[in-house]
This record gives sequence, C-alpha cells and structure tokens, in this order.
Amino acid sequence: MLFLGLIFDIIILLFTILSILLFYSLLMISVENKTFEFGIMRMVGLSKIGIINVIVLQSFMFIMPSLIFSFVCAIPSLGILYSYIFDEDVLA
Repeated sequence: MLFLGLIFDIIILLFTILSILLFYSLLMISVENKTFEFGIMRMVGLSKIGIINVIVLQSFMFIMPSLIFSFVCAIPSLGILYSYIFDEDVLA
C-alpha cells in the first residue's frame, strides 16, 4: 500500500506540473496576442495596476472552470478507485 501511495503521489505531482505549465503557456500566448489591445487600454487611460488586474482576472477565467471540472470528475473517480482497492470482496 505504501508503494501504491507513492506512485499516486508521483502521478499527482506530474499532473500538477503539467497543468501549471499549460496554464502558463495559455496565459503567455494570450498576453502576447493582446499586446496591441493592452497598449490601446493604456493610451485611453488604464493604469498599470488595471492591466495587471485584467491579466489576473483572465488567469482566473482559465483556472476556475478547470478546477470545478476536475473536482466534479475526481471525487467520483476516487470513490470508485478507493472502493475497488480497499474492498476485500473484490480481492478475494
């Protein structure tokens, strides 16, 4: 069981690193594509803090749906997985 827990921890760590890199790349692509729009917003009068707030809000718009979807999918999957692993009738 200890080895199985270690394998699950490594898989979770790999998925976490992969998702962080994916969010970072999506955000960077979005910021690079909207450089002209940010320049127009600055010219109209938006402050640097306002631009930062727009970027942070956009990152939350990427992250929140994926977190909700992951919890909706993970909780039933973990329930099924744990019942399969720890149920003694299945192993017998």
